Amino acid sequence: MANLKNLFGKEHPFLGEPGEWMVLGHGMYGEQLIRVPIEGKAVISHRKGKIINEGTMSVVSSAEPVTFSVRYELSLTDDPHILSFFQVNEQLGDMRGQVVVFDDRIISFYSSGDETVTGSEVFLKLGENRYTVTGGLYSGGSVINLWKLDMVRQAKEERE
Repeated sequence: MANLKNLFGKEHPFLGEPGEWMVLGHGMYGEQLIRVPIEGKAVISHRKGKIINEGTMSVVSSAEPVTFSVRYELSLTDDPHILSFFQVNEQLGDMRGQVVVFDDRIISFYSSGDETVTGSEVFLKLGENRYTVTGGLYSGGSVINLWKLDMVRQAKEERE
């Protein structure tokens, strides 16, 4: 099993190193795929042999902005390029899947326990402190929502 401290080395600081990432982008949802701006943050920590992603995302365009919490755990597997994914999601039920490192990308795919909802994301590394993320949630062959987000790691001084 891989050592968490050596996970991906410097190849992928988003998961391999604790830190805070600012998130800005847009999403699309509903039958009409209505486009909405999204902003938030993701805080990566390493605890008890797991990678924890905790943060908030806000849809900022509506008259009443909607903010939701994000929290998922990644656990090591016997393959140093694959992590297991687990998220408790109040709206969709528990989500489980895998996260795979593939060159300059981190690819995640997951589904609800009854597999009625599936999702995937691709994190493309643009630089040491920058990623772009595209992803979506689907049910019964239909789009629930889509997103494209830019992520920038905050300098350590800005976090303190």
